[in-house]
Amino acid sequence: MNAVNGDLKFDLINGNYAPGYFYGNVKTHKVGNPLRPIITQTPTPTNSLAKRLNNIITPFIPTTYSLRSTEEFNDVLLSNNPVGIMSSLDAHSLFTNIPVLRTTEIILDYAYHHPTLPPPNMPKTIMKELLLACTTEAPFKCPQGKLFVQIDGVGMGSPLGVLYAQSFMSHVETEALHSLTTKPHLFLRYVDDIFVVFLTTFTRRAQI
Repeated sequence: MNAVNGDLKFDLINGNYAPGYFYGNVKTHKVGNPLRPIITQTPTPTNSLAKRLNNIITPFIPTTYSLRSTEEFNDVLLSNNPVGIMSSLDAHSLFTNIPVLRTTEIILDYAYHHPTLPPPNMPKTIMKELLLACTTEAPFKCPQGKLFVQIDGVGMGSPLGVLYAQSFMSHVETEALHSLTTKPHLFLRYVDDIFVVFLTTFTRRAQI
């Protein structure tokens, strides 16, 4: 990247590095107390690169339906005063089920075909290589010390984890909402938690 572009520079990978490591946080609010898998990539050679890529790409990702906090969610509810059929949805194990190759292409499309922003100052082919290096070539150790590489899905703990989750969910929800004949009155999402409202029309049977 540094050889082909004079403006945007990345730090060279040198020094001492180690594999990431896997651990789990207990989901105490769910039956059976399953583990939330987390892969910390702090000691890996691609960690700083992943952070840099995240900062470069984040402005290109749509946030039409995305929330940033619970406070924003409360503000939207108070301003809309929703009535009708309300429902909450959840994407099951979102991070580990994200298709990396497909989502990488989604990210590239957002970044290099944005309607208002100029594309990143680097060739698209190199951006793709860097993204895949950070998501499919970052080794980590399990608690037993065995070495693995995650080839699909993204781990919580990766600097690109939220970016991939947001990109994939934005793409899916845009396609899904576009295909509906009856649009929801309100559709909000915080990472993988969704709140949706459909308006209802009630008619009173005439009394004879």
